[in-house]
Amino acid sequence: MIPGTPVCIYRGTTAQFSTTFYDAQGNVVQPDAAELHIVYVDANDLEQEVTIEMTPPNTGVVWTAQWDSRGASPGLVSWSIHTVEDSIPYGVEDGAFELTANNANLVTF
Repeated sequence: MIPGTPVCIYRGTTAQFSTTFYDAQGNVVQPDAAELHIVYVDANDLEQEVTIEMTPPNTGVVWTAQWDSRGASPGLVSWSIHTVEDSIPYGVEDGAFELTANNANLVTF
């Protein structure tokens, strides 16, 4: 995901997230751990929240996470990336995207 960029994702797609963490001076830092928090509406029209542990970089500086959108209803999906408690820096990156589906796109497949 690119912050600030409108994104449309089809239900059933695995949404990919990536980020790099910086300190207050703009230097790249590697926290101990980071999480992706997602809020969406499921097929029963109930709001759901899921937290996914991000994968630290093997090489480089980019942290990644993936979310399987099967089972979600079309609509706005909100997300937030942050370091875990007690990890420095406590960075936050937020965004949202539209999850779309038509009658041929089943809730689960």
